[in-house]
Amino acid sequence: MPPKPPAPVYLSGFQKLVPALLGEDWAHDDGLTGAEVDRRLDESPAAEQLGEDLVLPAALREFYLALGNCGDLLETAHFFWDPDDLEVRDGFLMFLEDAEETVVWGLPVDNLPLPDPIVWRRSSGADDEDGEWTDEGGTFSEFVTDLLAWTFEDEEEDR
Repeated sequence: MPPKPPAPVYLSGFQKLVPALLGEDWAHDDGLTGAEVDRRLDESPAAEQLGEDLVLPAALREFYLALGNCGDLLETAHFFWDPDDLEVRDGFLMFLEDAEETVVWGLPVDNLPLPDPIVWRRSSGADDEDGEWTDEGGTFSEFVTDLLAWTFEDEEEDR
């Protein structure tokens, strides 16, 4: 019998972002299924780059399970990459870019087995040849929650 997958830790926190930030109930179609995440990840540049060494941290996987289809949260002033767009550059799995494509965020490949690794920011966009990576000081779940809350606070202030 195959081992049982671990119980979700971050899923409900990510699901709660929908009512908190959008004012509507979370729905199953806001997220991706586990099979969709796996299939799309298998089609990603990261899968080609890392092969069998590619593993998604639990927090990133559960983020896709909760919000992988929620464009109202994933495509704002920042664009979260779909699982099939994930790519490795300079030893980091890139997952997010700002709207101007001048900064990208990623997770160190060496830390991918961790449940909720620290996020790093690159001083240039994903398509630039060179860039310097800087520790953001927060885990994936903390960073994403703070970024989305900040994004929607700014939108409220602009109205």
